[in-house]
Amino acid sequence: MYVGRSYRLLDFALWSRRSVIYMVVVSGLAIAAYRLPATAGFAVPWSVVLVLGTTVSLVAGFKNSQVFTRANEALQAFSQITASSRMLSGFCRDFVDAATARQIIHRHLAWLTALRFSLRRPMPWESLAKAVNIEFRRRRYHIQEDKTSLGEELRGLLGDEAESALKSPQPATALLDRQLAEINGLLKNAAVPTQVYSELAKLMRDFHDQQARCDRIKNNPYPRQYAIVSSMFMIIFCTLLPFGVVPVFADMAKLGGVLGWIAIWLTIPFSALLGWVYMSLDLVGESSANPFEGNANDVPISQICRDIEIELRSGLGESKLPAPLAPVNDIAT
Repeated sequence: MYVGRSYRLLDFALWSRRSVIYMVVVSGLAIAAYRLPATAGFAVPWSVVLVLGTTVSLVAGFKNSQVFTRANEALQAFSQITASSRMLSGFCRDFVDAATARQIIHRHLAWLTALRFSLRRPMPWESLAKAVNIEFRRRRYHIQEDKTSLGEELRGLLGDEAESALKSPQPATALLDRQLAEINGLLKNAAVPTQVYSELAKLMRDFHDQQARCDRIKNNPYPRQYAIVSSMFMIIFCTLLPFGVVPVFADMAKLGGVLGWIAIWLTIPFSALLGWVYMSLDLVGESSANPFEGNANDVPISQICRDIEIELRSGLGESKLPAPLAPVNDIAT
């Protein structure tokens, strides 16, 4: 997630430069088609371009609205996980013996670790593998899950207990089940009052609910029929745009003078500008549609989980705490 005041124009221009290159090439073809004797005067009626532009604007607006809803829901899920983690820490400190409290908290941190590794796994429809995003990520930031492995982090938190979770096809769910069994054992052994057990059980249910919520966002893409239609309409519009613009600038040649010589060539910068605006909107929407994959605009789950870990381990009285994950180039991951 970008946490600076604003993206630098240069960074955004470099990230989206492929759309400018595409528009410059198409604009050159439009001028050639208009000027060459075999196709002299060829152009697309401006009314057609206008109708297409209006349609593309509506579709792009709908797509970006839905993408924002997905990203906001993902952020809400981790906000709820943060709040419930603090409640779990408080109950463990106040009502459970120190050794058991430490075991429960460390297992909870292991669940957070397994969850974020699961949410970072690549999916076929995600955009992180696109060249434009690979290049930007290599130059500007990195994510924690690229530097360590799930097994390494779980063993550091759970020791030998980590092996059983790692053998499970869904380590995060296995850890939640083990945590619930531990809490049920506290009630059976009369180690906590019934009211406290009831609150702990509610927290476990909430963790299951939030994991299911995150899994639904991760495993179900923004409907591909809308995504494909939006991108397809965008390409069609941007391809036809210079062919509609070129006669407008060609008519300006009638004014004579210097403008008369360069008028038709103004098709290139103005078409490139308009096409860049539309294609950038589509690119931003597509790159933000999957809020857990690790793009620059995604939910910073690594940072959130690290902040929870520091807070909970500090509550246990531990002095050897991991360092906070500071934003890199104003990008929190």
